Amino acid sequence: MSLAKRVFELQQVEFSIQGHIKQLEEMDLRIRHNDQFEQAEASLKTAESERAGIEKQYKELDAEAEAPRAQIRQITDKLYSGKIKNPKELVSYEQEAGLLKASLAKKDDVLLDMMEKLESGKVGIKKLKEVYKTALGAWESEKTELKVLVDEVKKELSELEKKRGELLSSIDRDTLAAYEGLKGRKGQVVVKVEQGRCLGCRVALSVNELQRARGNAIVTCGNCGRILYLS
Repeated sequence: MSLAKRVFELQQVEFSIQGHIKQLEEMDLRIRHNDQFEQAEASLKTAESERAGIEKQYKELDAEAEAPRAQIRQITDKLYSGKIKNPKELVSYEQEAGLLKASLAKKDDVLLDMMEKLESGKVGIKKLKEVYKTALGAWESEKTELKVLVDEVKKELSELEKKRGELLSSIDRDTLAAYEGLKGRKGQVVVKVEQGRCLGCRVALSVNELQRARGNAIVTCGNCGRILYLS
């Protein structure tokens, strides 16, 4: 195997290693986060929080309404007890009862509206819980599959690292230094030569460059500086 081919294969192995690492990172992210589940969870929590808030307001308002209810009962008892004989006093109690009932009616309207919202919220929460459960189940299933795939990718990555080590040990220091130096400036360091052209910059190579590329020495493109590999 020529030196250029070994460097080319090293580059391909390193590209593959980078791809495997990126794949592992993406799978790890999918294992830790799931948009559908997180959206379902957030919607459920929001709905539960809103319903809890309405329920608290309902209890507070209902407690406030208990005082006028008690007053109305007391006045009604007095009015029908037959103990009050004074007409003015009767009228006064009736007026007071009327004002209390009017005030209580407003509270009861609000309480009724809250009750309807609580019932509606209960139905909505039940549906959201079903969505949440479905999303969680789908995510758990996906995580199981991903964990199996992660193990496979890690195994492939280990084999690639081993192959990379073998290739590194077969390439001399000067060539590796040139290769590493180019990596910092160019995405693809080693490029193939096809139909007499450097595939890195598409420029036609000279006869001398082509002849040298056919040998075992490392030859770089006179235009883009990349290492040439003639298969």
